[in-house]
Amino acid sequence: MHVIVVGAGNVGFTIARMLSKQHSVMVIEDDLKRYDYVVNHLNVGALNANGASPKVLKGVINEDTNLLLAVTERDETNIFTCMMAKQINSKVITVARVRNPDYIDGALASKFLNVDHIISPEYLTAVKLKRIAMVENAIGCESIPSLGVELAKFRVTGRKEGVVLVPLRELPLPEDSKILVIHRGKQVIVPNGHDVLMKGDEVTIVGKENAIIHFNKMLGVVREPKDMVIVGGGIVGEHLATMLEKEKLSVKLIENSEDRCRVLAKRLNRTVIINDNGSDPSVLRNENVSMADVLICATDNEEQNLLASLIGKHLGVSKVISRYSKREYEEIFSMTGIDASVGYYHVVANEIIKETVHNYEVMLLLEKFSEEFFDLKVTPGCRIIGKKLSEIDMPKMSTIALLVRDKVAVIPQAETVIEEGDKVFIYALQSAIAKLEWMFKANIPVGP
Repeated sequence: MHVIVVGAGNVGFTIARMLSKQHSVMVIEDDLKRYDYVVNHLNVGALNANGASPKVLKGVINEDTNLLLAVTERDETNIFTCMMAKQINSKVITVARVRNPDYIDGALASKFLNVDHIISPEYLTAVKLKRIAMVENAIGCESIPSLGVELAKFRVTGRKEGVVLVPLRELPLPEDSKILVIHRGKQVIVPNGHDVLMKGDEVTIVGKENAIIHFNKMLGVVREPKDMVIVGGGIVGEHLATMLEKEKLSVKLIENSEDRCRVLAKRLNRTVIINDNGSDPSVLRNENVSMADVLICATDNEEQNLLASLIGKHLGVSKVISRYSKREYEEIFSMTGIDASVGYYHVVANEIIKETVHNYEVMLLLEKFSEEFFDLKVTPGCRIIGKKLSEIDMPKMSTIALLVRDKVAVIPQAETVIEEGDKVFIYALQSAIAKLEWMFKANIPVGP
């Protein structure tokens, strides 16, 4: 597939990195510093130019172009770029990243703007924040609609007996699920039946939706989240409050701007809106944030989110979730002890991949760039054809997560036999790639 990415900010760079593993990618960026970063860090074509220029677009779009992604920071630029791309080649699939809620209606965009997909980062971020907030032990999640499965990350609290220090083969794991990886501090464990869970472990599981819910209960649920506090009443905060209201939860929103509070008061029905500084310890203390089930820090400022999150943890909030937008903050948030953090560009990149890349291809951002999640077709000559999963000598740091057979996703068990024509989805560290290539007789592109 031939792909053009217009805009090489955090979102554009991440999408280009993901798609370049299996497709031909051209990145257009008018900022010289960003352009140089793409050239030095990605194996893609790159052009230092204005991606919204009709002249530039005519020079790069041809009959072989399949997909154009306009992901600059300006909504109107992205929409105009997609409209121009359709004028040049009507068969090109176009995707526009937008922030303004007025542009979110995909049906209107398709009819009047001639844009195939409208992606709203703020709305998608709010959806993910809500999903993590609603499941007590969850600290991360990613759905794969084309396969009908989810990847979810949980923290092992040790509050329920019969979970910690019990061999995985003896745990009552839900059917249609599989533990892919355990993060224990800096250690990454691709487990087998002899491994155990320990308090503080971060566990990534793949499975059907019901299996994810069952796994959460297996870890131990004190109470279903009911009281939510949101810091930040921007677009993300508004979307999130609206979603939580529909779940009939108690919602309190703290926003520093008086004008914005007046707008929110007209748009929200049941949310208690407080005009104050959500990163001020005295404000959070006076609002009894410690009594909340979940504190969600959703401002547009990473420093404020980080500060509010740390104050929330200090005050004893059961679960603290924060958002961040810039790649450089990812490691900082992971080091602080905050329960969960949602990367704005992670969310958008994964959603665009799921919306536009078909044929069951799945490329998801995981914990680190050294970890890969990819699919391989079982072709003639593959060394695992006819073998049960338990008989396959997988590389040490890899596992078959699921397979698709006759367009149906299957969570493989020990007795599952691999057949020619299956498409298998593999979690692996880059150190395992060479052996996997030998096993599957395939070239596996990996990230930098």
